[in-house]
Amino acid sequence: MFGGKGLSSLGALGHLRWILRRFGKSERGAAIVEFALVLPMLLTLVFGIVDFGMLFTTDIATTNAVRSAARWATTHPTSWSNAATAPSNTIEGIIQNAGGAIQVPNDDSHITISYAVPGAGSATYCGQYSAASNSFVAASGYSQSTCVAPGNFIEVQITYNYTFVTPVFVSLFPRGLNMSTTSIMVEEL
Repeated sequence: MFGGKGLSSLGALGHLRWILRRFGKSERGAAIVEFALVLPMLLTLVFGIVDFGMLFTTDIATTNAVRSAARWATTHPTSWSNAATAPSNTIEGIIQNAGGAIQVPNDDSHITISYAVPGAGSATYCGQYSAASNSFVAASGYSQSTCVAPGNFIEVQITYNYTFVTPVFVSLFPRGLNMSTTSIMVEEL
């Protein structure tokens, strides 16, 4: 009971008037209004920090995955697989089993394994593995035996789409953010 009357006896309009009178003249009412105005911006900032934290965590995980796969490829340069879930003893399997926040599909648009011959100044692309055909596709003038050879470069690249969680960033990037990470190493065997 407030002021000798029960709130239920005031009715809806009377209850609203009572709240406005009670909080409208005090500083607590001003603090509530200020908090209501600041809360959306504060939540956007906090969720934006969380979103970008997840983005950078995903980037670090994919960078580690592609580095591990390239390192594996230096000693196992033809251990390819076009299986949706690649075996762990393949280049694609190393990527898929590396962990992280995203699952990378095993197809040519997400995982690229290319080979290059070192030369004066820059390397020359000589071919790549194609998951679609489950075979090595050599560039003109090269074969698998001349391209996949010790001393040549192996480039492993992952391309993925990061989707944001925060509504503000979802509206800015409705299709997500295309990310790519690459590692190049020299074939050892």
